[in-house]
Amino acid sequence: MEKLHTLREAAKILQVDRTTLRRWDKEGKLKCIRLQNNYRRVPESELNRVLGISEKRSECIYSRVSSHDQKNDLDRQIERLMKAAPEATVLSDIRSGIKFSRRGFQELLKMVEENKVSRIYVTHKDRLARFGYDLFESMCTIHGTEIVETDGEALKSASEELTRDLISIITSFSARLYGLRSHKTKRILKAVKS
Repeated sequence: MEKLHTLREAAKILQVDRTTLRRWDKEGKLKCIRLQNNYRRVPESELNRVLGISEKRSECIYSRVSSHDQKNDLDRQIERLMKAAPEATVLSDIRSGIKFSRRGFQELLKMVEENKVSRIYVTHKDRLARFGYDLFESMCTIHGTEIVETDGEALKSASEELTRDLISIITSFSARLYGLRSHKTKRILKAVKS
């Protein structure tokens, strides 16, 4: 997580008065974060920006498939994305897009949160998340990270987007139902054998 400085610490680092920092915050020259008690905190990245210290931010490629049977598709995704960003860090997962406990996705989240990523390349936004994509996109926007969808297609209408979301929800619940049945069947078979 990014370090936040008090106004006193920030004033000392920038060698200005705290009233100057408050004024800069009001004028939009310095982006402060407000705590619940209305105190200001200055992110480390803002101090670096004002001081002219540029942070080296990298580009990332993220690809995902749901099962090991789709490994060839994963390789094709990575290959296509590498053409768009040959120097990018490659992160990938073989796991459902509904689960957020994916190792590559967690690493990507950490890098975005630490302001280490300037751009994320994906073939389709559902590779990042089946649900909650808007939340992930908002987090990226806050940290100045752009998401580039290389194979994406523009949705023709709001009803088409709603239809896709409903199909994703039905697919998710169907997968869970079949998974539960599978576990139940295994328990029954185990009980019968013993």
